[in-house]
Amino acid sequence: MRLRLFGFIAALSFAAPALAQTSFTLDARNGPPVVEAQINGRDVRLEVDTRVPDMLAVSTPSAERIGLRRLPFAAVAVGIEGGSTIRGRIARPRISFGERASRAFAGVFPAPASHVAEGLIGPGAMPYDVITITLDAEPAQAREIRFALEDADVWRVSTQVGGETLLVTFDVTNPASVFNRSAARLFDRAGAIPAAGELAETPMVLGLTTMMQPVTTEFTVEGLTLAPAFARTNAPLLGALEEDAIVAAGETDAPPPSLVVGRAALARAGCSSISVHRRTRQLTLRCAA
Repeated sequence: MRLRLFGFIAALSFAAPALAQTSFTLDARNGPPVVEAQINGRDVRLEVDTRVPDMLAVSTPSAERIGLRRLPFAAVAVGIEGGSTIRGRIARPRISFGERASRAFAGVFPAPASHVAEGLIGPGAMPYDVITITLDAEPAQAREIRFALEDADVWRVSTQVGGETLLVTFDVTNPASVFNRSAARLFDRAGAIPAAGELAETPMVLGLTTMMQPVTTEFTVEGLTLAPAFARTNAPLLGALEEDAIVAAGETDAPPPSLVVGRAALARAGCSSISVHRRTRQLTLRCAA
């Protein structure tokens, strides 16, 4: 009995470290958050983009420098709804973050992935239970805005905006908030996002571009005002329609309405951090009360 009890205690002692929660903090107070890692034993700096799923994107020259091998006959195409498309190759590197590692898929593209680092990585590809991105100093009085995540590795939530259910992501680098084409059509029809400038081709990521128009809106996300805001659209917004106006609508398989909340909205609300707890599938914004 004594030996069995000792063995049980020993098992608990060895299991405890494995169950310990891991956490990592990134700093985005003075620019895009960047993490240092190793790929194939070579030091790299990776920009963390909260809009990107659990994957890595690198340019062809960066892939060659770090000896990143592409998988044979495996290709990927990344496109922006209503915009341009870029094709690349797929790799499966071992990405080391100190003593922890990730085997996220990587896309190798003939375009710069980041202007401040070797590549671009989604926070869901980092091997930590809790990831926090610091945005600003802690406010004197703070409130926490919590959202449930469907997928702990994809920092996207479902919430109400203007009386409609939208998929929402938070951009900790770029200032503007952006309605996707489905959301733009929905709110333009209601006259809720009047145009505030000319329609123009706008760069997004990986050299991809799409047509966007600046808009004004009274919408908020949990009290976060969205200005400056843009709507992705291939035709100039109509605004509130006349009763006898005729509108043709298409794209029956269009993606659901979505919104990217920009860094300016987070700064205006005094948000000091954004974090995700993988085990509870919860995203938390910590902002001024």
